Amino acid sequence: MKGVLLLGLCILVTPFLSSQDRNTSDWVVPSMNQGDLLLFKQATLPNQSMKLEVLSELTERWKRGELSPQDRSTLFILRWLAEEGVSDRIRSIEPRNFPEVRRRAAHLLGAVGGVEARAILRRILFQDPEPMVVAEAMHALRRSPLPLTGEEVAGLMVVFSQQVLPKLEANLAYAALLLLKDKPLGAGSPFASEIFSKVLVIPDLPFPHDVKALAWEVIRRWVHPKED
Repeated sequence: MKGVLLLGLCILVTPFLSSQDRNTSDWVVPSMNQGDLLLFKQATLPNQSMKLEVLSELTERWKRGELSPQDRSTLFILRWLAEEGVSDRIRSIEPRNFPEVRRRAAHLLGAVGGVEARAILRRILFQDPEPMVVAEAMHALRRSPLPLTGEEVAGLMVVFSQQVLPKLEANLAYAALLLLKDKPLGAGSPFASEIFSKVLVIPDLPFPHDVKALAWEVIRRWVHPKED
């Protein structure tokens, strides 16, 4: 009976994936056990509650120490949940927009860590239009012990240019400034001067006091790095 169920699930998943995304070289389903395959199928359903159940199950696995940065099945499922509806890699006939699902997926990606998880978080900076999802991705990047890469700095530029400054997104501004405070950019970093110019105008804009204070802290650390 289980074999029949698994076969039926595989038949359902394969055409669904190809209908969602034509770039099959980028979205090849990794080898999965029956449990993960069932979770993936549930993750693809157009139902927020079902998707959140998948994230709850994966979160419990992480708490039990059962997930690793090399777990390809889990990362594939998390990538789907983090990018569905906003990525060109995932397209569907009906609109898919579940910001809370994407936000929680970004949070769990930060907890799992690793190269692939970080790559997914980088893409969120460039492509997600929802401030709370982008803010969660930046909080997740803060958890990494590594400095920001050039691509991540470029993603920050996009966030400042397209969301923080034109839309005065206070929570997003605070998350971006925290990331820059914890992972300051060196003078030779790509886009360092451009980002500095964006941060420099924040105290003069109608942001809350805590955002302005954090902007001044980031500016001070850039101007006087040896004092820290």
